[in-house]
Amino acid sequence: MRTLLWSLIIVVAVLAVSSSVYTCGYQQDRLEYVLTDEMIVTNSNLKASEHATDNGDEHVMQTHIKPGRLTGLFNDSNAMQLEAARANGIDPITDVRSAFKLKRPIVRLYTCDVYYIDSTMKYAHPYLVPKAANLLHEIGKAFQDTIKARGGKGYRIRVNSLLRTEHTVAKLRKRNAAATEQSCHLYGTTFDISWTKFDCLDDSYRISLESLKNILAEIVYNFREANRCYAIYERKQGCFHITVR
Repeated sequence: MRTLLWSLIIVVAVLAVSSSVYTCGYQQDRLEYVLTDEMIVTNSNLKASEHATDNGDEHVMQTHIKPGRLTGLFNDSNAMQLEAARANGIDPITDVRSAFKLKRPIVRLYTCDVYYIDSTMKYAHPYLVPKAANLLHEIGKAFQDTIKARGGKGYRIRVNSLLRTEHTVAKLRKRNAAATEQSCHLYGTTFDISWTKFDCLDDSYRISLESLKNILAEIVYNFREANRCYAIYERKQGCFHITVR
């Protein structure tokens, strides 16, 4: 037990030396990432409808996601994502000593105004390469800006997986046989954003889960079309699996 505790302390120390802290730099009242292309049109005059739920009135927001199943829209192969992860990421961390050999920097992520980092992650650590950290922040900001531009109030996305080590991948594969050994998460380039849970920051204006999911899908689709990322819509895991390009 003592040996395990010291190993964990060393891992944290090594990652602290090898990384820096990523801060949001978020401005509450400034809308920067409102989607404006011909398929996804937003403006401040869009109206939301309401329907009764067990939790009270819930708003259904207008969304403009391209018709079709989300599994068909977001189906970039693992092989395609692996190629991008290896090109943009770190060498996988296999043990404590390998962290000292990182050739690229990683940044430590914390919950902030535009995204929530799941503190219960069992198989991942809150680190990404700077390029991926910037993408995550932009997606979170675009999500919030689009909701506000359509008349909504404060929401933020929830991130439930980030950097994995070979050790955590092995542990995950014991629990989930479908998990791949060739995980993009090993490279610090990949993150999972939940589409089943969102943080409501203002209870006076609640939005339906289906609307939130489709707005997030619009945002991810927009960044994907701009060649900023690859994405998979994971139905069973309840997340968008995103790798920076």
